[in-house]
Amino acid sequence: MKSSTLMAQRVFRKLFKTQSKSSLAVAKTFPSAFDRILLFDAEEKITRGREKINCKCCYFHSGVQRKGPYYDSEQGVGIGNAKESTLTSLRDDERDESFIEDSKEYDDIDQGLDQDDGEVDKDIFVSKPTEDHENMDDSDEHFEMLIGKYLTKVGEQSDNGSIVVISHHDAEEIRSCLAFLESRARRQRSSRDEVDRSFQDAHISEKLLNLLIRAKPSHETIIGEEPKDRFVIVQDFHRVLNIWKFSTKGLKKYFLQHRAEEMTDIKDHYKKMLQYQRRIACRCLYVSERTESILHEMKRLSLEGYSYLRPTQYTYETVLGSWSLSSRELSFMLRGEGKAAGILQKVSPRNTLNNDHPELANNPWDDPLILERYKLLDPAKKADELLEHLFTLEELDSAEFKVSPWAIERTLSSWVHVKIRPRRFTQITSKPQVGIVDEDEVDLEEQEEFHVPARAEELMWRLFELSQSDTEVVRPPSNGIFRSVISSWSHSNHPNGHHNAERILIKMGELYDLGKLTSMPTPDIFNAVLGSWARRSQSMPLDAPARCVAILKHMEQIADSNTTLDKDHEQVSEIDQLWKDFYVDEKAYHIVFGAFKSALHSKALHTSDIAFDVAYQVDDLLQYLTHRCSQGKEEATPSGEIYAIVAKCYRRAIELLSSEISKDDDVLRESGVGFIGVHHQGTENHLLSALTRLNLLLNEMEFGHGIHIPDLSINVYLEVLKAWANATVIPDSEREALKIFQRAKMIGHPTLVPGAEMYDVTISALLRSDSSKNAHDALELLKEQERLHLEGNPSFKPSIKIYRSMLAAFKDRPDAMSLLLNQMTLLYESNVFDDLRDKNGSTTLGFNEILELWTAVEDAESDAASWGESILLRVANAVYTSNSRCQDSTKILRTSNFNTVIKTWLEAGKLHRAESLLEEMERLSHHHLLHDIKPDHLSFHLLIRKVIEDDLLHAEVHAETLLQRMRACGKSPNHLTYQLILDSIVKSSRGQTNSIFTAEKILKNIESASAETARHLRPSTKLSNIVLQGWAQSKDGRKGLKAQSLLGWMISEYQNGNSIIKPNSSSYNSVMKACIKSSKYLRPQQKRQNFEIILKIFKELKRSQNARPGVISYRMMLTACQLLLPEGPERQLHAKEIFDDCCLMGLTDEIVYFIVLDICDENTLRKIVGQDVKSWAELPVEWKRNLTQ
Repeated sequence: MKSSTLMAQRVFRKLFKTQSKSSLAVAKTFPSAFDRILLFDAEEKITRGREKINCKCCYFHSGVQRKGPYYDSEQGVGIGNAKESTLTSLRDDERDESFIEDSKEYDDIDQGLDQDDGEVDKDIFVSKPTEDHENMDDSDEHFEMLIGKYLTKVGEQSDNGSIVVISHHDAEEIRSCLAFLESRARRQRSSRDEVDRSFQDAHISEKLLNLLIRAKPSHETIIGEEPKDRFVIVQDFHRVLNIWKFSTKGLKKYFLQHRAEEMTDIKDHYKKMLQYQRRIACRCLYVSERTESILHEMKRLSLEGYSYLRPTQYTYETVLGSWSLSSRELSFMLRGEGKAAGILQKVSPRNTLNNDHPELANNPWDDPLILERYKLLDPAKKADELLEHLFTLEELDSAEFKVSPWAIERTLSSWVHVKIRPRRFTQITSKPQVGIVDEDEVDLEEQEEFHVPARAEELMWRLFELSQSDTEVVRPPSNGIFRSVISSWSHSNHPNGHHNAERILIKMGELYDLGKLTSMPTPDIFNAVLGSWARRSQSMPLDAPARCVAILKHMEQIADSNTTLDKDHEQVSEIDQLWKDFYVDEKAYHIVFGAFKSALHSKALHTSDIAFDVAYQVDDLLQYLTHRCSQGKEEATPSGEIYAIVAKCYRRAIELLSSEISKDDDVLRESGVGFIGVHHQGTENHLLSALTRLNLLLNEMEFGHGIHIPDLSINVYLEVLKAWANATVIPDSEREALKIFQRAKMIGHPTLVPGAEMYDVTISALLRSDSSKNAHDALELLKEQERLHLEGNPSFKPSIKIYRSMLAAFKDRPDAMSLLLNQMTLLYESNVFDDLRDKNGSTTLGFNEILELWTAVEDAESDAASWGESILLRVANAVYTSNSRCQDSTKILRTSNFNTVIKTWLEAGKLHRAESLLEEMERLSHHHLLHDIKPDHLSFHLLIRKVIEDDLLHAEVHAETLLQRMRACGKSPNHLTYQLILDSIVKSSRGQTNSIFTAEKILKNIESASAETARHLRPSTKLSNIVLQGWAQSKDGRKGLKAQSLLGWMISEYQNGNSIIKPNSSSYNSVMKACIKSSKYLRPQQKRQNFEIILKIFKELKRSQNARPGVISYRMMLTACQLLLPEGPERQLHAKEIFDDCCLMGLTDEIVYFIVLDICDENTLRKIVGQDVKSWAELPVEWKRNLTQ
């Protein structure tokens, strides 16, 4: 028996060493023999010692399977960890491809939300079904019946809270149900419903497992010395783990495969993609939680005496792989939230995940609260903790545990997935973020992020060390792993991330030369290092691009040696032979030029000298590329985009130099010595030589140096055009700009079509001078642009900025201005349905923009309003009379457009025309097709101020009339409505008592006037303070008493349940101000009465729980002492008490100090501030401690 077993061992060892595809099939052919090998090793490990069977797929050490990603346990016999049977595996090349694919997929995430290819994950969640599952003869219906039968027992168990007694036959049937569910979980998903069913199956399998755990056998069985009073075995746990991990199979494929057909609008695309990413992350995190709970349950049972149920290495690594997948999906989701926020401006809260699918809301794996429990680094930390635990177990019992390379790779993968931190979007939660972010917490998070790439690199080198210690079983880290770690350093915020990325590349090359790495560093890895330096270009605008150039030339040096190898194989060294297949691709050149482009956004690029250094560097690199291209290096052919980057660098330098010259000339001109001139001829020559170089750059691009096919880019012409347009110190620079524009048009290349921006830049440059010829040319270009727009090119629509510039250029020629305005209106009316709506940012010519330009012309408001009203009523009346509404009219008939015309009429001083248009809106809105033009709150708010200002005497009548009209239109007055009414009355009153009485009356009648909405519309603190400020400004001699009375009414209303009228500091200050300002109308006795009112108000303010005295309060109290109290000891006493209290509160500002100096005599000053204090700055800091609050 022993000899036959040893023979079988040698056979299996040889099969696995050869990495043959048939090895697994052979192993399945002799399952019993394979099991006997494991049993024999377990029984003989003491006598035979520990023998290691080398295998590319897994480890066997003393008969124990070393669990990894490449195989799966299928059956167990419940004798502890020593026996796990049938092995399934992924080939090594498949394993590496999956890892590389994961890394590349994450590197490409910046290209958009739709970058995921939707393929089934090929890492831990792909495993081939075993023979048992393939040959399962029982029908699905049979197992569904069995599952239903035992789920009722689960219900009985939960209802009774007691242990359910089952037989051995029941246990075997439950185990067969688990095997069936596992088999179904391994199947390919053909629909999204099957994906959802897989989670239901996993949930059911866990219930069946709990039944096995809690169930009591019909009679106790004792094997050896360990209690066997439970049916559950390790394999049952592993089956449920497999079902959970396979439940995520196909998530991306069936959530994302039809996204192109389902989403046409870009905003709809991002919304749905974000919901899909959130759902995938939510489900993966839930699976990770469930697998971890199963692990904890196994630990608990093993500690209770069931040692044969202790977790195996496969258990730990399955949970680890689950957390690794969650790390990736959570990172994708957070990145997706950042992308969506950039497009949508506002991202929906995570708790809206199931709004479009309410049927999923009851699924625990679709609960959005799961997403709130985890931050970006949490899943990676979980995976790392499990890996460290495995290392600890290996140290304690190397016979039972040996960390597999797969576990290290998966943990490394979980760390590199978080290499990009979407910092602004990690707190998109269900609740709005209120308050200030804790800076210490942010710093702590940043420190944790610094350790992410370091930890990934540490795991990579640990994997390398493992490969060196066991070369037959473990392969060295693949290029995909090296690239992902380098990319992690590249994307990190670590200050030395670029140096560390390059250090790894250098070390990798050295190991490859020594033969310790089997894979040559690929161009992708070099490109990742280039990218790490390129990302630092904004902080190092000179050094980072220069280092990119040095690395690029080193790559070319390696690639050039290939030519030598091909020519002469006898004279090459062994190391050169190793790098024979290395090459440089086009991506490397674009990364380096991108570094120069990024350097233009550097804050350090604030002087023309630095900008010209960058321009010269990138120009030298362009000439270098041209030289290599002439030598036959096709990959070095400069593209149009590369020429555009060079032109942009020169343009930026020219802008800075022109700005510096202009600023210096302005300083001299303001000083009256502008005739001196600060810049010598050399500066202008420098500027002119740069512009000349740009013209030569155009020639080089157009003719390709005669060595390559020209790749023309309109962006190059645009950059050169901008450079000439900004070189204002060069005579006739605007004419040169016009030549560049005409040059782009004359070539006639299909890619060289000047856009609206080129027209705008050229017209703006021409209009900067006073030349009539330039103005004429600008006008001709504008006409050409208008013609292109009218011919069906919406992108050529002239911008409002150009029309403003044109009107400014012709401001001294009314006839030309009138012509321009007529052209604008004709252009607009020719396509009124397209333009008559609001434009974001007012960047194109539309209805509101034309009105704005009309009003910019002196005394043209009436004409603008008349034109706008005629356009609107023409379209509305057409709908009204024809009783039909086309789609275009739906776009243009908006209340906002009518409000714009109402505002224009009011600015023209034509109140009656504005009211007439409002009445017309009310009439038209009764038509069933014109509800969209019903007046809104803004329509009435625009009229309120003007109506009250024109007839303040009847303000109350006018206000009530407008309020009634609002209610008739279905618009209930709100707080803003009353705020406008009260504010208009107060500001127009000019201190008249009757007007303030009217405002107070309206304030107190708000609730009764809005009885139907009394709970929502009541007098508020803000409205009351407006009236209090009106009393403070009035000319009534008794305004102090009236303001005090109104404050008392506020307090009474607040005590009676009106919580929004709570008096604040401003309320009390307004009453004190009213008492002080009436002093010049009062006799001495009335002044003392007012001072007592102020003193009482101040004491109430100090006792109030809703307000506290501020600096203004103490200023008013001291001013009251000065104006309302006669000179003498009483004034000195009150001033001292108030100042002492102010110092105690830490509110002593300079004004308070100066008022005290003016009021108090020398003795009082000496007592309160001290003899040595000569200024406010010398006062104790404690007296001023709260001034900044």
